[in-house]
Amino acid sequence: MRSQRICPVLLHIFGSAALSLVLATSVLAQSSPVALPDIEVRGTTPLMSSPVAREHIPANVQTITGEQITRRGALNLTDTLSRSLGGVNLNHVQNNPFQPDVSYRGFTSSFLIGTPPGLSVFVDGVRVNEPLADQVNWDLIPTDAIDRLELIPGSNPVYGRNTLGGTIVMQTKRGFTHPGTTAEVWGGSFARYRTLLQHGGSRGKFDYFVSGNLFLEDGFRDFSKSHVGHLFGKVGYRGEHDDLTLSLTHVNNKLTGNGPLPESRLKHDRSAVFTHPDIFKPDLWFLNSQYQRDLGRGFSLSANLYGRLLDVDQFNVDVEEDVDARTNQKSWGGALQLAYQGTVWERPVSIAIGGDYSGARLDHLIGERGEDDDDADDNRDDNSDHDDGDDEMEDDLALLQVLVEGEADEFEVETNVKTETHAGGPFFTISAELMDKLTVTVSGRYEVTHLRIKDRLAGLEDDDDDGAGTDASGNHTFERFNPAVGATYTFTEHLSLYAGYSESYRAPTAIELTCANPEAPCPVPTAIVDDPPLNAVKGKTWETGVRWALPPYVDATLAFFRTDLKDDILFRNEPESRVLGFFQNVDATRRQGIELLLRGVWSWGNWFLNYTVTDATFNDEIELFTFANEERIALVRDGDRLPLVPPHRVNGGIEFFIGSQLRLSLDGAYVDGQRLRGDEANQRSRLDPYFVANAMVEYSYKAFDIFLRLENIFDEEYESYGAYFENAVDDTGVERFMGPGQPFGAFGGVRVKF
Repeated sequence: MRSQRICPVLLHIFGSAALSLVLATSVLAQSSPVALPDIEVRGTTPLMSSPVAREHIPANVQTITGEQITRRGALNLTDTLSRSLGGVNLNHVQNNPFQPDVSYRGFTSSFLIGTPPGLSVFVDGVRVNEPLADQVNWDLIPTDAIDRLELIPGSNPVYGRNTLGGTIVMQTKRGFTHPGTTAEVWGGSFARYRTLLQHGGSRGKFDYFVSGNLFLEDGFRDFSKSHVGHLFGKVGYRGEHDDLTLSLTHVNNKLTGNGPLPESRLKHDRSAVFTHPDIFKPDLWFLNSQYQRDLGRGFSLSANLYGRLLDVDQFNVDVEEDVDARTNQKSWGGALQLAYQGTVWERPVSIAIGGDYSGARLDHLIGERGEDDDDADDNRDDNSDHDDGDDEMEDDLALLQVLVEGEADEFEVETNVKTETHAGGPFFTISAELMDKLTVTVSGRYEVTHLRIKDRLAGLEDDDDDGAGTDASGNHTFERFNPAVGATYTFTEHLSLYAGYSESYRAPTAIELTCANPEAPCPVPTAIVDDPPLNAVKGKTWETGVRWALPPYVDATLAFFRTDLKDDILFRNEPESRVLGFFQNVDATRRQGIELLLRGVWSWGNWFLNYTVTDATFNDEIELFTFANEERIALVRDGDRLPLVPPHRVNGGIEFFIGSQLRLSLDGAYVDGQRLRGDEANQRSRLDPYFVANAMVEYSYKAFDIFLRLENIFDEEYESYGAYFENAVDDTGVERFMGPGQPFGAFGGVRVKF
């Protein structure tokens, strides 16, 4: 009922606002000098070195600049994506602002191991999806150093494996483009504080840029202290024909996420926790070099080389056991690309041909401490002031070092594996204006992914162990050529039509490959066993759309999309266990929908409005585990909705400039009700829809910007994540476990530029 009431009302409000803004801008057109800027798409390849006019791209590409990220005042990168771009939604399973699941067009990019990945993420030409499970640690991306971000939808093969629903490509700042110094400090609700210092400049042909920030908070839930620290530096040389940069990123974070609450507790205390703590401590060193040379006559050469060192320590308290994990990861790679922009037979042409390679070695060690351990019980039940588990974590990780030798009797070794990943291949993209007003784009990529897994526990089990004889070791190779073709047709200067078709594939991750045996289920990600191979996921995307404008103040895009997946991979629980399960191929799933994007300017400021319809469904009948009924098995039918994908989403914002010193901005998002995880058969109620609004006022005086940000200004009580589980702690049976949204928060600060 709540969804039926809210959705039409919100759509009417946003629709009326959009119509009013369109009419207003038409009137202002007679006297206002303000106009929307043209958009160039640089992310036609991961290296972002060959800009192409958006009108020639057969896809609904969305862009955002570093200046817009700062002005819109979101806490971090993922908040910026969900507030500013159409169709991007966040599910806060961990309730840490830096650890959301980011979904777009029904595909997810998550830091959680085992979540099926569907989006690729690149920073300065480097793919930052981690090799263990293709997960993305969003907290490792320095938001303040981003100069430009582009969201490219669809199964574009140029971006390689696991690009099913889209790609996010980012380019960082440098001294030539961002000279000067910026210092910022702010704080407010939830004991949240942040400092930032940036400085950039150049001397002759050399430039430099450095950015550092520190973020601290207690969180809006109990026992939720976190800190995030980024340090980014870049030096460069730009000559007449050559452009070389070298960047270094260092990140050291401690994130506490306490997961969803059972509904019975949520009703009484939205700040409570169920089990705590869940701690994630990454330490990253990321070195990247980029080179571009102008070869003359329209030709250019681009390349990059990189290395990443990532150590992750995790400590998770659960109902049945405490889990300690340590991951040591070394990854490296590079790309080479030759581009041409000019004419062929007197027709405009843009061509890029290249190839890339990425490799990684990874040690993954996990140990469990049983529920009979007194320390674990005390940690699980104690509701007094606590240091969020730092002492426990340090002690347990020290013990983890000797797990294999068996010197820690209270721990049980679940996983000790070493994996190697080697992936890459050649790609090309050609865009040519075959005739006046018609531009055709053809691209493709041959991708090879090889995974080598060594199970260090193989043969160490006692003969009486249930898992004796299991061995996860093995070699797996996946390869495929994926094509894409599209066209754009310009009817008039302000009206164009586009259509495109693309294919990509997703290679099973190491976690999925080693947990796919129905006869030997495992608790993901805490065990790895020998398994039959999984098939690679094949994705096919169709998209068509129209772009039009009311020059020069309103720009609009209407897009229709469909992505069909063959052999999608899902995790299936065992009916007799709360946590055990295995990965399996599902014959077919589908994501389809509509995107409407509007943006405009007027003499007082600017505005944007996005509306997305997403229909994400199973296209096959399959039996899956569920807590939603007593049998623990449900038949999922063709047409049942995938969980945690809102059918409707509306977001928008407006910015007013009052004089030359005062700026006021408002933004908000309506998210429709979502099916809960564990209710894939769609037998139970959905999450309630919700609307969250934010406001910001900023006053500029000389070099100073003084600002006040208000988040969730109506103090909406909402949940962005939900799943069905059995509440074994309170003995209340099966309940909805939900992730409470952040309540009202106020934050004030000052920024100085010189």
